[in-house]
Amino acid sequence: MPSPLPVLRSEPPVATLSERLARDECTIEGELFTHEPGGRVRCVACAHRCVIGEGSTGACGVRRNLAGTLRVPHGYVARRYVRAVETNTIFHVLPGARALTFGMYGCDLRCPYCHNHQLSQALRDGGSAEMPTTISAESLVDEALRAGCRVLCAAYNEPLISAEWVRTVFGVARARGLRTALVSDGHSTPEALHYLRDVTDVFRVDLKAHSEVAYKLLGGRLQPVLDAIVLARELGYWVEVVTLVVPGLNQERRAIMDLGARLRDISPELPWHLNGFVPRYRLSTREPASASFLLALAGAAYVAGSRFVYVGNAPSCRELAHTRCPGCHMMLVRRADYAATHVALQGASCPACSQVIPGLWQ
Repeated sequence: MPSPLPVLRSEPPVATLSERLARDECTIEGELFTHEPGGRVRCVACAHRCVIGEGSTGACGVRRNLAGTLRVPHGYVARRYVRAVETNTIFHVLPGARALTFGMYGCDLRCPYCHNHQLSQALRDGGSAEMPTTISAESLVDEALRAGCRVLCAAYNEPLISAEWVRTVFGVARARGLRTALVSDGHSTPEALHYLRDVTDVFRVDLKAHSEVAYKLLGGRLQPVLDAIVLARELGYWVEVVTLVVPGLNQERRAIMDLGARLRDISPELPWHLNGFVPRYRLSTREPASASFLLALAGAAYVAGSRFVYVGNAPSCRELAHTRCPGCHMMLVRRADYAATHVALQGASCPACSQVIPGLWQ
């Protein structure tokens, strides 16, 4: 008698990244939204203020309308590393401290030079080699403490599109003595900044371009970013600003000096980082930013009244990675490769002339 044929069992299809991120274990009901007519919701986590229909996502790709309720990322990370806090281009916060930095998926902008496009643009580009790791806020903070970290940072993609998860993590981190930092594109809303303020110390902002026309190429608007910088300072965040100088986008003296003037109007003590573009992602064939141009920009900014200007991603400008006293010019923090190697501050003051240096030093 012939043997029975084996029963063929089909393997369930592998979930796409979008499908995995939509699962219940990766989402919770959001808080930064309002109900709109017809079962739609309006998300207020970023400056797009998307009105989202049933079954659709906002511009970020991760905040989804499910049966008239906004479901948002929660309970996982896409990437996490322990490195010096300065690798997040944060120079006036606990120099030399170790920081655990975690990131998620999605972004409200679509910058063609994104350094972390595997995460931020994964849903637009059709997937990522990196899959989400389920983790609790408590476990993430435990990891940071075991690694000797003093700071916990949300970065790699736009953290405010995962604001509810960031708030949960930062709440645990602050309760256990860690400083917390948002590394953001700044394309934000007053609602989001108020929502995160009581658990967040630092708002590190990318001010990417000088005009609305240039910002439109990146999928956003300039004015919300400028407004967010002003509001964050008013709310008591420590704020630092980064401008990546990109040929073809903003590598023009007038453009960068206009940004500098806007920042000085907010405060001449606002740290401003001028980082050189490095070819990557969709601009992999474009020339790097000019180091001599960056050097000239920094000098001009100092002459115009900016008190703390830094240059990064340009080895020939490494002397502009250090913090000097704006009064007596003493070297206060020396850095190499985005890490502090020597700190001469006495508390928050220059040991030579006693000038107080703004920042979160202790």
